[in-house]
Amino acid sequence: MPARSRLSDVVLELPDHSTCRVQRRLVVGPGRRGSLHTQFICTLPTGELVTWLAGKKYRLPDGKVGIAVAYCASLS
Repeated sequence: MPARSRLSDVVLELPDHSTCRVQRRLVVGPGRRGSLHTQFICTLPTGELVTWLAGKKYRLPDGKVGIAVAYCASLS
């Protein structure tokens, strides 16, 4: 089974009350022993990696932690 993915945008509120957009891609592909493997890959629009900390928390490349306040499925 080839890998599939779904892209969505996440709007984060940062500690200084500004916001930023993170692109979150859910990648689903074959795992070990025939099971499915899922993984979130999160980036800024510039391509820098963002770490999903679980729940609604994300860590930006500069170390700031943002809280997700909105989600939007992308058309691409």
